[in-house]
Amino acid sequence: MALYKNIILTGLFLLLSILSFAEPAGVSQEQTLVLAANQYPQQLKKHRPDQIYILFDGTPYIKKYESLFLKKDTITNLKRFTDSLGYGIMGYRLIYGKGQKVDSVLQFNTEFRLTDKAVNLGMNKLRLFIFNKKGDPTDQFVLDYSNKLNKEVKGLDELFRKYTVYTYIDKEKYSVRNVWILSIGIDDYGGDVFRYCESDATAYDAFFAKQFLNYQGYFKDEQIKRFLLLGNHATRDSILSVLNTIASQASVNDYFIFNFSGRTWLFDESFKAFSVNKDSSKFTTYFFPYNVIYDDEIKNRDTADTTTPSKNLISLKTLQEYIQLIPCVNQLFISEAGPSEKFKTEFVKTMMQNSPEIASLLNINRVIIVPNRFGLDELKGTGMGPIAYYLTHLDSTKNIYNIFSNDHRSAEIAYLLKSEEFKLPPGENNDYFSVFFERAFLQQYREIFGDAKVKKRGLDLGGADINTIKSFSGNRHALIIGTDNYRSKDWEKLENPVYDATEVAEVLQSFYNYDVTLLKDPPMDTIYKYLSTYYRSLREDDQFIIYIAGHGDFDEGLLDDGFIVCTDSKSPEVDPLRNTYIQHTKLKKMINKIPAKQVLVLLDICHGGVFDENVLGKTRDNPAAAITNRNVLELLKDKSQYVTRKVLSSVGKESAFDGRAGKHSPFAAYLLKILNARGGAEGIVTLSDIYALLQKASLNETETLKISPHLAGFGQNDPQSEFILIPVEKK
Repeated sequence: MALYKNIILTGLFLLLSILSFAEPAGVSQEQTLVLAANQYPQQLKKHRPDQIYILFDGTPYIKKYESLFLKKDTITNLKRFTDSLGYGIMGYRLIYGKGQKVDSVLQFNTEFRLTDKAVNLGMNKLRLFIFNKKGDPTDQFVLDYSNKLNKEVKGLDELFRKYTVYTYIDKEKYSVRNVWILSIGIDDYGGDVFRYCESDATAYDAFFAKQFLNYQGYFKDEQIKRFLLLGNHATRDSILSVLNTIASQASVNDYFIFNFSGRTWLFDESFKAFSVNKDSSKFTTYFFPYNVIYDDEIKNRDTADTTTPSKNLISLKTLQEYIQLIPCVNQLFISEAGPSEKFKTEFVKTMMQNSPEIASLLNINRVIIVPNRFGLDELKGTGMGPIAYYLTHLDSTKNIYNIFSNDHRSAEIAYLLKSEEFKLPPGENNDYFSVFFERAFLQQYREIFGDAKVKKRGLDLGGADINTIKSFSGNRHALIIGTDNYRSKDWEKLENPVYDATEVAEVLQSFYNYDVTLLKDPPMDTIYKYLSTYYRSLREDDQFIIYIAGHGDFDEGLLDDGFIVCTDSKSPEVDPLRNTYIQHTKLKKMINKIPAKQVLVLLDICHGGVFDENVLGKTRDNPAAAITNRNVLELLKDKSQYVTRKVLSSVGKESAFDGRAGKHSPFAAYLLKILNARGGAEGIVTLSDIYALLQKASLNETETLKISPHLAGFGQNDPQSEFILIPVEKK
């Protein structure tokens, strides 16, 4: 059991996997109970805690029997408590310190394995440690709870009495910033040998760490996450593995620094070969990890490796796909590489997904520093590449992290870097590199092509303008369903649906003000029960989202329909008519009858696209290119008149990827990416925005990230309609 709500798994992203809210849906009841000192389990006594809390999540016990094992909120007889319930204990929280003074907390699961540790750093700061099954710490971060403790709870004593100590949103809102530095350097490429790539990478690593410690004066060593990959450590797998690690552990508020010092080369798509054909319009840059050498031709370094050498390279597109999943808003990319002047253009376009509209929606504060032409190994007489030299010799009174600021300081840093190269004699490496600010570019793009009015992230729902639009003045409701576990052996356990569902639920509740019902591994009847409740309670002006993640099925024979597999669904052999499944046709009719004018169905299940009967080849309903450069209020007024019944699925008729344990499914990862950005400069999120991002993602080269999204209307849907999510202004 973990400090994080309902946590039995380990690692930060595993921790996030079964997050729920303080009042979960269904018949279970979450609460924190005190364990009497004479009832401490033997396995926990050796830790000598001052108090132990039991985290309970199960069927409420019968009041007339509670005196046998409970006095107020204290368990006086643990054996009778467990015997009478049979289940419900989710973990043990060991408290050190008394009253308002909590020194530290250990949390154990039901197998008495340490999963989390919290240390009180003073000044309302907590350091959290996450442990794996071997007892090794897999992540640590610091939460500054000054605002939370003042507004939501009275102190640490009350905080640790809560069932949930911290949530995904807490980590986004209150975490003290970390910096994630990935610096890669490779000198030896066989017959092609550089002198300063590895030393440059080492210099970058040290420089960014030192500058971070000096930034604002309160950062500590443990907030610096350094990954220095040099020479034979910089293989393709190790580079992508580090990017995965950062994606799974970093927070929105963190910084991400990426440097690659080594060889890149162009792959000419026209000739299916590597070349420097400057006239070609179809080319892709590939980064050379240590796996590959270059000696007149590209070869695998390991002669026993029969893989096609190009498969051991990392394309710029693949790099972008991995980086896209990193949540950090502030990102800096440096690469002193590129075999032609096209490298800069391609690098910038690829990082922005070749789409200013999507880049604007994701709202990343990305800075890119790359050569304007072929990268050089050394700036004459310095023993460093030119960019490496200019950066690491920045004026000592300035700080490189100011490059992320939204004021004059970022321009000042860029000016200082550029001014260094113009100190050289005329014509000698002048105008060698560029500093590209993505946000500034996108602002200029909007001013040139429309939407010049700067909009804030999140609209004021109390504003008179919004309230004049009747269809957006009602309440917002979401039914979020994730199923990992299945009673039938025919349906294997999944790793991510509950994890995906809980995080989607948290984001919708915290950033979009949805009243969320979260169901984890619910039986079929429970799902129908809640749909019936929404049918009776929702009004025309309300919005309703239903999100379902888990197994899906499709019968091409007698039934000719798709099905949602529930935790209690029987095997197809036992239940050939699928009476224990939720049939798409039936679900569609029920949802269509719900009174809310705006309804959105999100399906992350196999064969989810079959929810639309046209998926087998007929015309899709309104695939909808992204709506951009529109006045927000005009768009809301325009779309409010239409009935909306939309379904967006991760795949059509195909099977859907579950993703690696604790890493989100590909569909959920991209969905959360755009929801977390809260509309970027536009201040709203449309279903068309989400679909446009997923369409871009469907072109991924990385097999494990592939999706094939399907968007359609159903029931009373008007083809001109649009489902719109309005972020709330963060107070």
